[in-house]
Amino acid sequence: MKRYALFSGAYNLMMGGVKDFKQSYHTEKEAFEVATQIAKNDIFASWVQIFDKKTDTAKIYSVVDGKLKERKEKTCPAGFFESTQPQAC
Repeated sequence: MKRYALFSGAYNLMMGGVKDFKQSYHTEKEAFEVATQIAKNDIFASWVQIFDKKTDTAKIYSVVDGKLKERKEKTCPAGFFESTQPQAC
């Protein structure tokens, strides 16, 4: 199983989902290299997410001037977004 799933989209991350899935990779480095290429070449991309299937966490990047900029907020478990309970991530 490929551990790291790459998602990328043009607008709000929460509005995307499976349609924003690009591909899965064995290593985070492979996923990050492809994410870097997306940032350089896709003028409509505004965010990239690398999701680790094993730990259920994701790193989220904004695309700024053709480069990836990691968002400052702490990396959240994916299940955080599905909860109805208020939580601090």
